[in-house]
Amino acid sequence: MSGLKDWATVVPPATEVKATAQALLALADSPADVRTDGTGNEFLVPPYLADRYNESLRPKPRRRAKKDEEDE
Repeated sequence: MSGLKDWATVVPPATEVKATAQALLALADSPADVRTDGTGNEFLVPPYLADRYNESLRPKPRRRAKKDEEDE
């Protein structure tokens, strides 16, 4: 794995720190890949995890339901 200098910092809103930690841990190959700063308000993660996390934040495309006949 690359050195810590290549890792990304994830800075969640203050109200989302716990949810962000849970999401990062769920996406990580190992819990050791999720580190915090001294206050626990920012996370340091390897590049693969930053990519996974960013991908998880993207809106998923919605499928359109097939329209029934519109004649009523």
